[in-house]
Amino acid sequence: MTADLKTFIKRAMSRGERIDVGQFRLVNLAAVREKAGENWPTAKKKVFTAGTQFLARRLSENDAVIPCEEGFLVLFAETPEDPAAFLAELGEALMAFFLGAPETSELGIESEASRVAADEITQLATMTASPPPAPKAAPKAAPAAAEIPKPAQMPRSRPVSECEDEDVLAHYRPLWDAQKQSIAINAALAKVVVGGRALEGRRAISTGMSKISQIDLDMCALDAAIGMITAFARKQKRIRLRIALHASCWADRDHRARLSARIETMPAPARKSLLVRIDGLTDQPQSQAEALAELGELGVGLMAEIPFGETELEAFAACPVSLFSCASPAPTNANSEGMMDHDARALKQMVKAAAARKAATYLHDVRDLLVLKAAMASGVRFFSGQSVVPDRTSPAPGQALSMVDLYRMHKAA
Repeated sequence: MTADLKTFIKRAMSRGERIDVGQFRLVNLAAVREKAGENWPTAKKKVFTAGTQFLARRLSENDAVIPCEEGFLVLFAETPEDPAAFLAELGEALMAFFLGAPETSELGIESEASRVAADEITQLATMTASPPPAPKAAPKAAPAAAEIPKPAQMPRSRPVSECEDEDVLAHYRPLWDAQKQSIAINAALAKVVVGGRALEGRRAISTGMSKISQIDLDMCALDAAIGMITAFARKQKRIRLRIALHASCWADRDHRARLSARIETMPAPARKSLLVRIDGLTDQPQSQAEALAELGELGVGLMAEIPFGETELEAFAACPVSLFSCASPAPTNANSEGMMDHDARALKQMVKAAAARKAATYLHDVRDLLVLKAAMASGVRFFSGQSVVPDRTSPAPGQALSMVDLYRMHKAA
């Protein structure tokens, strides 16, 4: 049990020293509010109550936790050995906590360490409290905000409620690493708003639901990925992101020039954090390999999309593909669950062929956890889909996530 704010302030004032403060900002709170709808007041109370209790259990009894309008402030009675590292670890644990509940799975966490004078604690508490309803004038407060700088703005999607039809938004699809039992990478993808819903852009085009262009989707996903990689690099952190470029865009000279120029704005070392795939050439391995070889010259990682169970991978011998991906097979009927024996055998042969080229395998569009279990037994390493970890408006953190955790999340949903 942590100290209440009044007790903490009294002790801090008696010592008369500077206090270490940790700030946890909730990213994408607007998305949670939109998802909750009329239940937002209850959902908001649950977020802040659960978050406060979670942090309090990991702090000493002399520390204090203050829920504020956009997150939480932690006041340390004694300085941690490495405040920034401690807060980063605590932030990742808080992120994992929110990720485990369907109603808060969209939330992200940004942490920041700072110091304030003991006599500014009272002002700080006043600033972080919720403002009174309908104030006639802005409340006067001492400029203590300078002591706790706001984190750099991270690129993220707008709430769908603020968008019009045909607006393009960046989303992120977490990839689960079965070998390490963790979230290992995120796919940055573009969705298009149609009738108040955000639909996956490629599918919206193929079904005639949207007339958005493929280059608009590709530039949205690429900008989001580069922006996120750059934002993390500024904080001396690394994030790996996957994107898919459409074959029609790469074949167009002007579009290819735009895409290449955007990638070249990244420092060469940072490009290794970007894994690129070509869409639209699944049944043309030689053409896909040629396009990937051109992309490889830009210094990005390469990923190839192949048919389910494909074992003939000689076309990719000349380009360093590190990941071969394929879509999960559709169920044979409405009642089918899991994977047929012949599909599991085909997948096992595909994994063997990829391993011969020192590459891993990735199964996407996973519809149920029985398919996931069978594919894991066949040797597939990476997975994504709504039955694994749902799409988000911010990248999922690289964190431990066991098969048991996935079952619990799936059951809770």
